[in-house]
Amino acid sequence: MPEISIKNEKDYQDYVNIIKSFSKNESVSYLERHKAILNTHQEVIGVAMANIRKLAKQVFKGGYDSFLEISLPKTIMSQTYEETLIEGLVIAQIKSTEIQFKYLEKWLPKIDNWATCDSTTSSFKHLKMNDEYFPWFYEKCFSSEEFVARFGITIVMNNFLDKKYLDKIFDMCETVKNDAYYVKMAIAWLVSFCFMKYRDETLEFLKKGSLDKFTHNKSISKCRDSYQVSPEDKELLKSLRK
Repeated sequence: MPEISIKNEKDYQDYVNIIKSFSKNESVSYLERHKAILNTHQEVIGVAMANIRKLAKQVFKGGYDSFLEISLPKTIMSQTYEETLIEGLVIAQIKSTEIQFKYLEKWLPKIDNWATCDSTTSSFKHLKMNDEYFPWFYEKCFSSEEFVARFGITIVMNNFLDKKYLDKIFDMCETVKNDAYYVKMAIAWLVSFCFMKYRDETLEFLKKGSLDKFTHNKSISKCRDSYQVSPEDKELLKSLRK
């Protein structure tokens, strides 16, 4: 696939047509079901994730700065799910902290579903255990916006699951005041990852019972769903349910 260079609105419309050319040509009913699973208000073209990632790489190579200056001001309702996701995947490839954070501030409010959030947060490959990046993403966990908070939590889960951050992670799980479903589920997911890596510390955290009932029980369920958790620990965790 050649580089995709976007310098103006005509280039952008040509780029949208390129995205559409990768459509799997599924039926309208299939796309509606897929849209319902994503729980997005955006139109869904129906492009395989592998092709979305390839497109994001070629857009990045073609010049991410001019692309984002044209694309980011567009509202999510004037874009497809695929367009917004590609924006996030392009931003995830930027290595400059200052530039990346500038674009993230503009892009994060555009997330309206778990898939755009999670597919993007799993694509940040250069953050691993870097103290320079941690505070910025950690602060996002406390956002009142559902998917900004989920973004921060899943970034922490994917990139900062280390003992030096563990106390701050547990403190965040306890103190986030966001009742949105996808935030609570992200915290439960994070706690389960903590348990798999830091079993004893996370067990003590769960024994405190400081999470609300829903998040506490979902955390235990996600731990018990993992093949990395022993049968004995699964029974122990079951006994801690509220």
